[in-house]
Amino acid sequence: MTFVISDDLQWFSRSNGGKTERKLFDQRGYCAIYFAGRDRALRLGWTGRDPRRIGEPARIIAWCANDRFAKRVVTEVSQLLNSRLVSGRYDVPVHLAEQAICVAANNVGVQITSHEAMMQHVKAIRHQGLEEELSRAEAQFRNAELERKHESASPASPEDGYANF
Repeated sequence: MTFVISDDLQWFSRSNGGKTERKLFDQRGYCAIYFAGRDRALRLGWTGRDPRRIGEPARIIAWCANDRFAKRVVTEVSQLLNSRLVSGRYDVPVHLAEQAICVAANNVGVQITSHEAMMQHVKAIRHQGLEEELSRAEAQFRNAELERKHESASPASPEDGYANF
């Protein structure tokens, strides 16, 4: 699984993503673990917010379930790469930073997923929600139709009932 991204955070923009998807991220508490900056001068961090707001271009993004897991992975990555820390940045190439996230997540037992896989997951959740909403609307419509038919049917008077025998 690859976590390196190539400026593909357009999904979070207003024109190319949806409020609903961004709201799902907030509601579910998903967190991004990232390396941002230039190759061999990478800043490590995590965020539960829109990763476009981290201040510089993200080079690697791995998603996990919540902030506790993200903190555990970031702490482990920083321990793995401690000797490469120079002035608050990691002097490592992007591929090594990516491997450090994978190893750290494995070491602390946290499941991570790629940016692309997370986008697909959130879209599937949204689609499922839309399907459920559509099913509810259809059921309400059917119930309203049945009630309308029931109300429009005129009840037979007692005299009409006797006339049939």
